[in-house]
Amino acid sequence: MIYGRLIDGKPTVSVVFRLPAQPDFSMSFVLDTRFNDYLTLPPQAVNAMSLPLYSTISAILADGNETLLPVHVATIIWDNVEKVVPVLASGYKPLF
Repeated sequence: MIYGRLIDGKPTVSVVFRLPAQPDFSMSFVLDTRFNDYLTLPPQAVNAMSLPLYSTISAILADGNETLLPVHVATIIWDNVEKVVPVLASGYKPLF
């Protein structure tokens, strides 16, 4: 079971990342209940973790503009299970 916290009224969970040749580390994410299928990290975080590029997708932003977003992959520990998940590189704060 995944447990989280409310921080400033926003549901937040911690996700453990597993990177090659580095110790596991966790990062807190705001849960966006209207968004499915991807973790979203700022491009600077994706670059710092050297996450491999997988593809790009077309996305419509909140302001209605369409853009291409890079999709990377990361290995996380979710509910005590190792999973490979897609990660969008966009924005300034981590979302899930």
